[in-house]
Amino acid sequence: MKLRILTVCLMLVSTWSTTAKAEQSAYVSDQLTVFVHSGPTRNYRIVGTIEAGSAIKLIEKSEDGSFSQVEYDNKTGWIESQYVSNEQSLKEKFSQSQQALEKVTAELAEVTNKLNTQQSEQMLLESQLERQQQNNGKLESSLQNYQMQLAQIQQSDAETQEKVKMDWMVKGGALALGSLILGYLLALMPRRKKRNPDFF
Repeated sequence: MKLRILTVCLMLVSTWSTTAKAEQSAYVSDQLTVFVHSGPTRNYRIVGTIEAGSAIKLIEKSEDGSFSQVEYDNKTGWIESQYVSNEQSLKEKFSQSQQALEKVTAELAEVTNKLNTQQSEQMLLESQLERQQQNNGKLESSLQNYQMQLAQIQQSDAETQEKVKMDWMVKGGALALGSLILGYLLALMPRRKKRNPDFF
């Protein structure tokens, strides 16, 4: 009985260990390399490596198509055809996407700088406009004051002219009246009698 229990426990522990191993996360390294051989089979010696995603130039394929002769870094060699793809590698796509992103980011920064400059210029123009409006308000106020002073001067001048006219009318009336009185008095004065020439 104890043997059975021990066996079951061992089986449970073994199952748990296998499950734990199956559930472990793992990742494939980004730095994958492909071996370059001197001939179109694995039996030929390895003469170099090519990093996955690198651009190569396809020269020819072996008779069975399992190996391809390629040019890389100004050298030639044979690699397995399964590692050759006509599509652009994710590395190249990522590099191009990154360059495009950097370009867009630079353009965005330039547009942002232009926008900030335009906003600064707009704020400056608004400030100048506000000062100009204040100056216009002061000038309008001064103009109104000058217009009021001019109206007062014109009114005073009209009153002065009217007063001068009245003075001349009074003086003219007084002179006319004095002339009438003088004429009347002269008319009332007795005339001197003329001498008779026969009197002598």
